[in-house]
Amino acid sequence: MKTKDTPRKPIRYFGYPVDDALYQQVVATINRIQAGGDASQLCDLAADTLIAITDAGFYAYYERPAELAQISPSLKKATDAGIHAVQKGIHLVIRKLLKNRKIRDLERLAKNFSYLICVDDHDAGKAYACFQLEEPLYQRVVANMRRVHSDPNIEQYRMDVIDSIEDLIGAGIDMFYTRPVDQADIGRITRKAADFGIHTVQKGSNAVVHRMFRDMDHATLLPMAEYFETLLHSEVQTYRHRYLKTATPG
Repeated sequence: MKTKDTPRKPIRYFGYPVDDALYQQVVATINRIQAGGDASQLCDLAADTLIAITDAGFYAYYERPAELAQISPSLKKATDAGIHAVQKGIHLVIRKLLKNRKIRDLERLAKNFSYLICVDDHDAGKAYACFQLEEPLYQRVVANMRRVHSDPNIEQYRMDVIDSIEDLIGAGIDMFYTRPVDQADIGRITRKAADFGIHTVQKGSNAVVHRMFRDMDHATLLPMAEYFETLLHSEVQTYRHRYLKTATPG
């Protein structure tokens, strides 16, 4: 039995910073949906906001690591083509899923937004788009990042790093796609098309990860490990828990 003196188990997150403009856009979307109104306009607003969040993620999870890796122009061109196809696919899936949604679906999405955006415990001016990590995955990612710092023989653990990144992609897709879609009232054909689209996105993302990391040397991987460590968070609260504590449970 837990007592009031028992330390609370930390909640682990993986997420990227969002600038103030995007943070305010998400908050405004939550408020607009909660206030109600024309469903078609709210669908467009929700889609625009979700696309903006995912585009910021593409910078954090691809463009920035690619900059740090200083990969060759030919490899950059190839990976750019792959990631832009993935990005376009995600845009199409979002537009399709959020077209003609009912108000109750939009309200669930607003709730998901309020859990997605996290605010730093010590600086309310810092916000992130986060998803929660299971403790074993969090510890595995941490262990891999530490190994990069201490072991220059990357061939001994290259696949562990790749597997961890693929698992992070999978966890993100589960958070951003599978759970919200499971809650949405959508038809079988739309769901089948969306599932195919997101499967293609995940397959393309994993292919880009393999292309980037399969020949990377230790000197290149080290700054990337340091960067990925900045995306692991324990001292944050979701927007919902920090600012919507009195909201009616849904």
